[in-house]
Amino acid sequence: MRDATTSRSSLLVITAALALSVVACGGGDARVTRSIPGWLFFPSEALAIVWNNVFGSGEPRAEAGGQLIRHQPVDAAQPIPHTKIPQHPFMASNAGSNMHDDAYMSDTYEARGPEGLSPEIRSRSEGFGGYGTLAVDRAGRLVGVYSNGRGFRVDLLDPYTLAKLASYALPSRPWYWMLQGVMPWAYIGAGMYFYLDHQDRAVVPTTENTIQVIRIPAAHHGGPLELVQVYDLAKHVVSMPWPKQDSVAWVLPDWGGDYYWYATTEGMVGTVGVESGAVHTLRLDGEKIENSFAVGEDGVFIISDYALYRFRHDAEGKIVTDWRTVYDRGSQMKPGHITRGSGTSVTLVGGTDGLVVVTDNAEPRIDLLFVRRADGGVACSTPLFEEGRSGTDISAIAFAHADTRGNPIGRYSAIVENNWGHHRFPVAHPAPGLARVDATKREDGSYRCELVWTSQEKNIGVMKLSLGSGLVYTYFRNDRDQITQWYLTAVDFRTGKSAYQLRVGAGQGYNNWAGALFLHPDGGIAYTTTIFGLVMMRDMPLVAGRSVLLSRTAGGRGLR
Repeated sequence: MRDATTSRSSLLVITAALALSVVACGGGDARVTRSIPGWLFFPSEALAIVWNNVFGSGEPRAEAGGQLIRHQPVDAAQPIPHTKIPQHPFMASNAGSNMHDDAYMSDTYEARGPEGLSPEIRSRSEGFGGYGTLAVDRAGRLVGVYSNGRGFRVDLLDPYTLAKLASYALPSRPWYWMLQGVMPWAYIGAGMYFYLDHQDRAVVPTTENTIQVIRIPAAHHGGPLELVQVYDLAKHVVSMPWPKQDSVAWVLPDWGGDYYWYATTEGMVGTVGVESGAVHTLRLDGEKIENSFAVGEDGVFIISDYALYRFRHDAEGKIVTDWRTVYDRGSQMKPGHITRGSGTSVTLVGGTDGLVVVTDNAEPRIDLLFVRRADGGVACSTPLFEEGRSGTDISAIAFAHADTRGNPIGRYSAIVENNWGHHRFPVAHPAPGLARVDATKREDGSYRCELVWTSQEKNIGVMKLSLGSGLVYTYFRNDRDQITQWYLTAVDFRTGKSAYQLRVGAGQGYNNWAGALFLHPDGGIAYTTTIFGLVMMRDMPLVAGRSVLLSRTAGGRGLR
């Protein structure tokens, strides 16, 4: 009965969302930033709010965002000594070049995240739709691909006001997209995983199975976003019967910069010559790819629903398989997953003699695997979460520890979330659980895995770790609230205890539905995409009785 009620309520929410989207996107001044609407409640919630307002019965109200629940002192948040992730020479800064921040897909930031200091919340909405990825250009501006499920565009945003500065229209999904059976909230193609390169150009896979390279204008020049290159891959994907279509979902540059690597959801891996446009492909027969890949100095690391691979290319760009490591893909697709097999993207830690971090899909508990980067052998593993309720479909956070001088100490940490659960858009029901696992190198070169802590916090989106503040950031509703209210939660990396919870907003407009969190390099700022737009959560420290925030200016950093 609960599922039937949820389904009807979900339909009402989606219908309202799409109707508002038509109104909100129907023109107007692009400089005007509309906030996420605060009235998108399920019928039962809306009735409870109205009843309370009219009769004062004590039923729950829709609280405004900004309320903070602090669990530990602010000064408990401390930086984590770590080895810095190598900067890919052909990608934008590790401060945020793609969904998972850097070429190693670490989901970590050097910058300090928000610590709950006089928090301010700001949002933008154009109706139903949001941003899969936010990158940061050299001027500190946000670059994102926006979509409402059919239409797509690249947006350039002010990082503090969220005002749209410029945009570029991308190809939309075809008119028959509903027949393809992939709903807007489940679609992972068309630039949801774009990246920003070293020249501040957005490199975007599109619905037409092309790669478009779009130049972002310099801050002091202004002007429009400009298409500078197109690579056509339509003949280099897996052929499927109409109306189905394989999708180029991921693209990253080779470490040497001569090739783009790409992967499709139906298991095609390819290289594209940056100058020549020549394409070489390798089909992973019978395998699907549903997670993003990582690029290192020694090759490209891709995970399918059967195995983890390291690929490289020869002198002509042809793909060479260095190793293939099969993992336990389980007996079936687990609740909350979008495919059978691993739910994590690939994450690299350490140097070329380091490790690769992924999970399998084993029963009754998934395993976190630390795989040797050099030869694909499993260095150590640890089972996670409750038996029969264990699964993840979100990338792990991972990094390498260091001493106070930045020298590696042979210890690696990974953080994994549990999102096993029966989810039905727009309501998710994940099993609780975050877990930290450390892999420590012994004197003989072997590794020991240790479960350091677990947390009962819930999350189904891409969480992030601030190495500058030692806090892990998650985003989910509080199940104790009788109406849907959304919280940014900061978890202490060292102990696994919740540091604070910030109420962000109420209603389905603030629902991030497996979206990603992002941090800004200026520090103290976090963003989350939602199904109705984008939310910024930032610290506003009090200085001489007034709130200020350090931000970028033309002459360096100043007060904003």
